[in-house]
Amino acid sequence: MLEQIIQAAQGFWKTLPDVLTRIAAALGILIVGIILIRLGRKLINRLFNSYRKKHDGNSRGNTVQTLTLSLFNILMYVALIFTCLSTLGVDVGSLLAVAGVSGFAIAFGCQSLIKDVISGMFLWLEGSCNVGDVVTVAGQTGRIENVALRTTTLRATNGSVFVIPNGEIRTVINMTSDFRFAVVDVSVAHGQDYERALTVLREGMKRVNQECDYIDEDPIVRGYISMDRGAATCRIECRCSVDKCWDLERVIRLRAMEALAQAGIKP
Repeated sequence: MLEQIIQAAQGFWKTLPDVLTRIAAALGILIVGIILIRLGRKLINRLFNSYRKKHDGNSRGNTVQTLTLSLFNILMYVALIFTCLSTLGVDVGSLLAVAGVSGFAIAFGCQSLIKDVISGMFLWLEGSCNVGDVVTVAGQTGRIENVALRTTTLRATNGSVFVIPNGEIRTVINMTSDFRFAVVDVSVAHGQDYERALTVLREGMKRVNQECDYIDEDPIVRGYISMDRGAATCRIECRCSVDKCWDLERVIRLRAMEALAQAGIKP
């Protein structure tokens, strides 16, 4: 028994230098790999930033950038892990063979992950939504901050961040495609001159056009769209750029209330 322990100890001391050398080499590869990954990320960001400057901040470029970074990270980290294992003496070929044999079981267990990745690729290829767009997906509304292979990140107007698996995105409502309509509903209390109220609102909308240099026409007073026991509801619309929609709605609402108040019409 003692002889076996002595032999094991002697064997350990003989192999210790080789083991330490392998560990040191693996650590060196790990450090160099992490540095290369960071340099690669910086290079990708620099290339896409240059592209955006030439194309006026193209949102399609932002989306391709986030997806490229996501794919680059996955490939580089997988390659780095296998290189480190090979340096430590692990038979990577056997691991790949085992992975191949058990691939069906892994694929079955990772159905949702594969679904998310494939959906992410289709989102990018179709261009239905890009980084910077304001969208409603999976019941959440916000501005897209990141589109990765597996998830899409939205930031709501209150600052909340929603991370949505791409596989759950079935319907996309994109509110930043070319233009939007600012829509404001104004109520007019019953028992007043409804036609006069429309005339007053149209005059008030001329002031909106003079005040807002980002619209080319007066907001259109569509007329009454509904009524209840207390008031009739009039709708006002105006076409504008996407980023100015909410600002324009606030101005329309303010000027409509002022015009009605000055005319003595109760909202």
